[in-house]
Amino acid sequence: SHTDYMLDTGEVSHDYFYTRSNYLKENAGAVKVSENVAYGYSTAETVVNAWLKSEGHKANIEGDFTNCDVAAEMNDKGRWYFTNIFIKK
Repeated sequence: SHTDYMLDTGEVSHDYFYTRSNYLKENAGAVKVSENVAYGYSTAETVVNAWLKSEGHKANIEGDFTNCDVAAEMNDKGRWYFTNIFIKK
């Protein structure tokens, strides 16, 4: 749903992260939650490569998490928005 939110607002953001984090802690048994977001990359490979070049984003990808999920949505102008969320149970 966060990727849809970014698509609707036209901005990449971590808005309402604490709401998502609390939901996952209360409903999915998460004890730790983190996320990476991005927009404008044309492929999954290019966005992951960009995240890996960023210390903070790379730390999430390589972090102590048990589960992850990724969402990608394209707006009507062909721009992709990405959310990668990580949880530790």
